[in-house]
Formats: sequence, structure tokens, C-alpha cells
Amino acid sequence: MPHMITPVTLWKTLDCSLDVRPTILHEVKDGDVIIEYFNFSGRETGEGRVLVYAAYAYSESAPSRDGILILPDSDKGIDEDIIKMFVSHGYSVCMVDYRGSGFSDEYTAYPEIIKYANTINCGNHKEFVDESADKTCWYEWGAVALYARKFLSEKLEREDIAVIGIRDGGEIAWKIAAAANFSCAITICAAGWLAYRGYEKFGTREPELNDERYRFIAGIDSQAYAPYVKCPVLMLCSVNDTAFDYDRAYDTFSRINPDFADESAISYSISCNGCISEEGTQTMFLYLDKFVRNRQIFIPHSGSVSIFADDEQNLSASAIVDSRGIVESCSMYFAEDCLDSSIREWKKATAREYNPFASNYAFNLDIYEKTKQIFVVCGVTYSNGFTVWSKIVTRKVNGMFRNSQIACNVLYSSRDGVDCFTIADYSDFAIGGIFLNSDTAVPHMVVKEKGIAGIYSPCGLATFRINSGRYAPKDDSVFKLDVFTDEKAEIKVSFIDMVTGDCYLTEIEALGGVWQSVLLESKNFKNEQGAALSSFSQKLKLVIECRAPYAINNVMWL
Repeated sequence: MPHMITPVTLWKTLDCSLDVRPTILHEVKDGDVIIEYFNFSGRETGEGRVLVYAAYAYSESAPSRDGILILPDSDKGIDEDIIKMFVSHGYSVCMVDYRGSGFSDEYTAYPEIIKYANTINCGNHKEFVDESADKTCWYEWGAVALYARKFLSEKLEREDIAVIGIRDGGEIAWKIAAAANFSCAITICAAGWLAYRGYEKFGTREPELNDERYRFIAGIDSQAYAPYVKCPVLMLCSVNDTAFDYDRAYDTFSRINPDFADESAISYSISCNGCISEEGTQTMFLYLDKFVRNRQIFIPHSGSVSIFADDEQNLSASAIVDSRGIVESCSMYFAEDCLDSSIREWKKATAREYNPFASNYAFNLDIYEKTKQIFVVCGVTYSNGFTVWSKIVTRKVNGMFRNSQIACNVLYSSRDGVDCFTIADYSDFAIGGIFLNSDTAVPHMVVKEKGIAGIYSPCGLATFRINSGRYAPKDDSVFKLDVFTDEKAEIKVSFIDMVTGDCYLTEIEALGGVWQSVLLESKNFKNEQGAALSSFSQKLKLVIECRAPYAINNVMWL
């Protein structure tokens, strides 16, 4: 069996002492932001050095020595919108395009001996350690990132810079945060456990672990790196993300090196469907302020959650929060039965009471009477704007509770407020397809004709509620919704099969200026091949989109 390589041993043999020898390729100026595109030399492979492609950006009027290294996802390149966002907050930025050839004319060039470092060629080298961890694309990407750190450090003449990694870039950030010194690391939708992909944390199935899986877990998976990080870590996690299992994120968070655990934090984004909320983005910049600029920013500890039946037999939950800070808001969310984190619906719990002496918040969990398992998580925003979240707590449910709910055919009404629906497509609103910097895209209530309110998002609306036992349709159910558009417009209503990925679509001609009811059968929804949706009783996501201003109300089964 090939030698087992661990986070401690993997990076010891990497020589980062070679000169980076940067060469500027071209420059872009956008207002006050200067973006310089560079090639510089990376590690020596035995058949030549890697030639890294990266961008360095700064403010022309106020160049800063506060530096951030940004690592995008492995299929994404340099994103000028992301760069400009960080420069506008007073940072100088290096963003690396490590994905290799096949995407654009300018790219990081890997010698033939390590051609698997190219994203389009990595194949098994990304998901398996067939030989050893240093023969994977992850090792090569980490080496690129470490040389990018050296490049940025030399540009700024400063060592204490931050690293931010998005998705696969976040997995790289875990690795280099254990291999080199950073002021802090921020990982976005990245928590390791890649060897467990496809196995729900709270399910009964476990992956079969053979020698190859042990090599991958020991040398590549980020949860193995958490105990060795050399800086505090902020984990930003979005729920309902098909590429990231947020259920396991806290497991990685709990493994963070004890020397930095107190200053590390975890924050979830609910109702954002795969991107980071405005609160998460604000938390990120506060974290950078503390650890890059050395400002006095209070970093609260995550709260603890307990589930219990009260004296009146109501199913309830309590949250004990960090009493060192002033709490601005405390929210509890719960989900029922669904083991698949990507299609789980999170409902906001009803607040009951607050005990200021114990920093204890209590909530009612109004679950469906046939629910067998409940998941609960709590988010707390403090007066300085920093938001932290608890561990996701789960409990098996037996018996009836006073606040149990019966089956319901109404998926949504305006009485639900913004509960149930999430953002459908954030690509046009999230900076770089990941960061929301305002709440305009998040579903919110709007008042229309005759003072009737409905729910709206310019990004479209999506819900997973159809998968809940309480709201499940019958075999012969008819789908009904009330819609309003400010003008004559086309509304697209889709049911997406979360198993096959097929999208079953129908289009509604809205009259404009009036509320109208729409009745639809499953056969009205067709996929690209013209096949009809056979039934509403599947693992489905409902999506509603419209280009004109609109509102949705009274979504139900008949």
C-alpha cells in the first residue's frame, strides 16, 4: 500500500523558497480600482515550474497593505466583481485562476507531468487518492495557492494576510491554512467530508472505507486539516446547496485547532438557496476587520440549542447565547424528517420568551403530527452586526404534542409571511454568484391590488415544502396558486425533479393589474423532451419566475 500522507507530512516537502518572478500581462482600470494581471512562477515539478495566472487589485487613490488571497471554485476563473467588492472595502487583493487550460486564452500552465492539475483533466485525481495525496490536483492547487500567498506578501511587504476560498477554493484554503501562516481563513460552502458525499449525515448508510478512502480522508479531506490550522477560521455555509453538505459543517468546525477555536465562527445562510446572505457577507467583512486590520471586533461564541417538551406538552426549543455581547436578534429554524440536506425546508420557529439572566431564548416548534425526526438550528446577530449559528441539533420525535399540526393542503399563504420560499436564481444579484450585499433579492412581502399582500423576489421564488409530509399532495391533486403582475407578463412555473434534475415547466399568461387564480394538473408541466410530469408526489422543487414585478399568494393543492 502506498505511503499514508497526512496534513502534517504532505506540505513539508513542498519547496516555497523559489523566486516567484512576476511578469505583468495587462492592466484594467475601473473607476478607482486598478486590476493588474500577472504570470508568476510556482513550484518546480521536475519538468519545469508551474506558471501561475493571477490578478492583483488595489485602490488607485488609497492603496492598502491589508491583503486578501482569494481562491475561486475549481471551475471558475478570476471574477472582477468579487475583486472590486473587496477593494471597495479597503483591501488589496490577489485572486488566482488555478483551473488550468481549456477555459480561456490566459491560464495557469501546468507541466505535462502534472497535467491532472487542469480541472478538465483531473478525473480521479480530484475524488480519489489512487497513489498518494501529493499525486492529486488538490496538492497542485494548494501549491499554486501557497506561491500566490508568497506573491501577495511580497507585493504588500507584509506576512499577515487573509485567505478566502469559495467551494473547492475553500477546500484549498483549509489545506494552506494548515501549511502556512495567515491572519485568518474564510471558507465558503467548504467543510470537507468529500469522501462521504452522497451519504446523509443523519441517515443510516455509511461509505465503505478501504485503503484508498483512508488515504483520501487523511491527506485531502478538510476535516483532517481543521486540527492543524494556524489561524482562526470563519465558515460561511449556505443551506439547500446541492454541492455542499452543510449538515457536516459543524463537525469540521468542532475540530478546529483549540488554539484558534475561540476566535473561529460558523454562520449559515437560510433562504438563499446556495449563496451567502447579506448577514453572512457583513459577518465576513467584520471578521476581516478584526484579523487583518486588528480592529476591536467582538467575535461571539456559537449558541447551544436544546429540544424539550414544556409543562403544557408543547414541543419547544431553547437557545443559550453568548452573554458577553448585546443580542440584536435571535432566530430559530426547524425542519422535519428530510435527511437530504439539499431539499430540506427550514421553517422559522415562533418565539416564546426570553430570560435575560440566563441569556436563554425559547421557541415553539409547531411540527406536523406525523413527524418522526426534527432538526433545529439557531442564528444570533449581535449589536456589532456579527452573526453566528449553533450546531444543527436533531431529535427523534414520539407521541403527540399540544402544538402539533395536522396535514394541510395550503403550501403557502400571505399569513406565512416570508416563510417557505427561498431565492430561485441568484446569479444576477449575488456578486460573483456567491455574495449578497443587500436584502433586495431575498423573498419579501409586497402589497398589491385592494391591499392584498403576496410574496416576491426579483430572483424568482423556490420552495422545497412539497417534500414535507404535512404538505404532501395526493395522487390526483391539482395545483393552484393566485398570482398578480403589475403588467401583462409571462409567469414560468416549474417543478424540478431533485433526483434526475429534469425541469418540468409550464407558462402562464398573467393579465396584469389583477389577482388571478391558476389551476394546473401535473400533465400541464413538460420537460425539454415534451414528457409530462407523471405526479406531484416526488422529490420536487417548485420554482416561480417572472420578469415583471409580481406577487404570489395561496399556493395549494385541490
